[in-house]
Amino acid sequence: MLTAARRRLAGYAGLAPRIGGAVLALALAAGLSGAAQAQEALTPAQKAERLFHGYDRYGGKYSYGPVAEENGVLTVRNLKYEASAPWQDPRRPDSPKQTLTLKLTVETVAARRYDYRNPELPRFADVTYRGIRVGGSLFDRMGGNRFAAAFGGDEMVLDVVQTYEADPAAGSIELKAGTVTIRKVLRFDLTGRFDGLDFARLTDPKLLEKLGPGSAPSMPPDAAVATILDLLGDIRIHRLSYALTDLGGVGRMLAVMAAAQSAKNPDGPKVTAEMMRQGLAAGLAGAIDRFSGSFAPKMLGSTARWLLEPGMLTIALRPDRPLPVNGIVGFVGAFVAKMRQAKGQKIGLDPVQKFLGLSVSYTPAAR
Repeated sequence: MLTAARRRLAGYAGLAPRIGGAVLALALAAGLSGAAQAQEALTPAQKAERLFHGYDRYGGKYSYGPVAEENGVLTVRNLKYEASAPWQDPRRPDSPKQTLTLKLTVETVAARRYDYRNPELPRFADVTYRGIRVGGSLFDRMGGNRFAAAFGGDEMVLDVVQTYEADPAAGSIELKAGTVTIRKVLRFDLTGRFDGLDFARLTDPKLLEKLGPGSAPSMPPDAAVATILDLLGDIRIHRLSYALTDLGGVGRMLAVMAAAQSAKNPDGPKVTAEMMRQGLAAGLAGAIDRFSGSFAPKMLGSTARWLLEPGMLTIALRPDRPLPVNGIVGFVGAFVAKMRQAKGQKIGLDPVQKFLGLSVSYTPAAR
């Protein structure tokens, strides 16, 4: 029972950041900070058009409703976006091609600070997207409909915040807030500082077309990984923090999983969400014995506490020196290979913790 539960939990947890990440990526698609420039000469309507610069790529279509500006905050209501692209199952090269669609509606977009003067590559932004609803066949193929059904609703509503400062000349970016909230489910917070970015390449129309809606799902997994590493491998991470806050989603996931387990054995004792929660936490606690060193107990203990009681689980990287993504991938790959060879032996995660400056912590929800 526990193994199946872990698989389902991993599947649901993996889907949510992909969907939220796709929405955040669309928000960043208008560009990627320098000192704010005087932009009073632009009307609210002109600012809105520059804010959504690039949304018509990949055959995308967009429209929006009323636009207003008050106290320096541009507010746009009723944003609608739709794009379509050919798709073919990467596992079946002989399968028929299909057309996948991605649809978004956004209740409110609020730009508190934005580099309207450089719409192709904005150097700074502080923008909030509230009331995002995602649909279309691409969303369904990613499992979005199953995800929504698992939480007892017909749709998911998201809020996204992006706040960053970028220096294209230096190839650096500081992400102050990259937040995706799935209401009543989970919140994902990403912050960090990076350099080594080739902004000219990242905004290459050919690359953007290759990675546009519908293209990535058609790539074989190995090709997708190779493309991403080729694109991002030279980026150096100065610091990175990823936080996952439970807004009720863990309990609802476990309830769905418990119901599925009970349905498999209707004559047996009923499985409850609390039993699933306790079982997963106990499994993590039991896994501590497989590791040596001081870091594994902290990591597994924090994760178990997050499962037992709503709060925030934070994973942070603060290496002694900036680390390139390729270097991290190589180190982790070598470490995993070493783990596979160490059958029956305890494995120490302390070298990984030291190399990455890695920390994992749990913060209980405010009462």
